[in-house]
Amino acid sequence: MILIFGGAYQGKLNYALEHYNPAASVCQCNETETRIDFSKEIINSFHYLILAQLRNEMNPYQFVNENIELLKPKIIICNDISCGVVSVDGEMRLWREFAGRILTLLAKHADEVVRVFCGLGTKIK
Repeated sequence: MILIFGGAYQGKLNYALEHYNPAASVCQCNETETRIDFSKEIINSFHYLILAQLRNEMNPYQFVNENIELLKPKIIICNDISCGVVSVDGEMRLWREFAGRILTLLAKHADEVVRVFCGLGTKIK
């Protein structure tokens, strides 16, 4: 697994395509879909999958744990939503907490972890 994370609009998907596989197929997560297309090589916007699952009363941490073997051959791209002001909205705070815990779990299982800032990748693991 390759985990790529960083702030919003920092060029994470472009980085993945340029450095790993320009022809890779991409599963684009959104705020409503609670499942992943595991046939795709890149899972983009993983943070939205977490939010969609929380909104549907699912446990995204459990989902990742149960599907970790299916995620291992993937490139996972996720926004780092842990920075900045903590929201007063309970849902947003829960999202932030789950995203942090899941990034930690994914990083533990990843072969590579890259932080992208301004389109530049810094290999952490």
